[in-house]
Amino acid sequence: MPAVIIGQFIIGQSVGRITVVEDAGGRERTVYWRDYPGIAGLDPEEVMQGPTPEVGYEQGQAMVAEIRTALTRELKLEWAPPPDAHDDAEPFIDRVQNYFGGESLLTVVNAPTSQSTSVPRSWADKERAIKIIGEVTGRYGYSAPELERLDEWTEEDRIRDLGGTVPETQVIVSGSVHGPAGQWLMFTFQDLSKDTNGSFRERLEPLEESGWQLDTLSLSYGANGLLREENREEFKKRLAPFTGLTPPAPLET
Repeated sequence: MPAVIIGQFIIGQSVGRITVVEDAGGRERTVYWRDYPGIAGLDPEEVMQGPTPEVGYEQGQAMVAEIRTALTRELKLEWAPPPDAHDDAEPFIDRVQNYFGGESLLTVVNAPTSQSTSVPRSWADKERAIKIIGEVTGRYGYSAPELERLDEWTEEDRIRDLGGTVPETQVIVSGSVHGPAGQWLMFTFQDLSKDTNGSFRERLEPLEESGWQLDTLSLSYGANGLLREENREEFKKRLAPFTGLTPPAPLET
């Protein structure tokens, strides 16, 4: 007879989420999700089958390089050096929070941003760029590209923050592609030709010699949590008490 979940509770930020479980003999045990070695929203089995942070970073950079090459070939885009702020940035952040009140064993990855020195102007060319991104990322096992969901945005919000009510008229159009083991690719078009009143140019003007581009298509690879090889055995050991349990809702941050 499988264990029975009696209830899931939150009893303060210092303790986090707990689940009370009753086994076949009627004995209760309390599972403290602050000890969960993974991260809320990531399938631990997928994480264990996924790459290490170093391999994920290397594969992600190779994927971005393929996308850049294809966009250069198809849309004549050229690419700027990494912005100054990212030259020496550490791409790995270890033992980040698990969003249940504790610390995970996983490593977040944030690779440097790639920026083109110009941006596709027409919506047809932007759609072509998105298709190219999807063709390359699909070969790496990623889902189809999706534009940022704006369902809860008012027209005023879209005009103020993005420059238009629909992607065809927006200064800023963002989207993402989701890969295995919590990996992702973000892409953003920043098209100042759609800035009808000059407010975006003023807002987005980069610092002199910073390396940040104004009219650009940016590409950023990252991962929400990959497992280092040296943490694998500890991860499996700490995961055991949570086997078969449905994770509770993560804590608000």
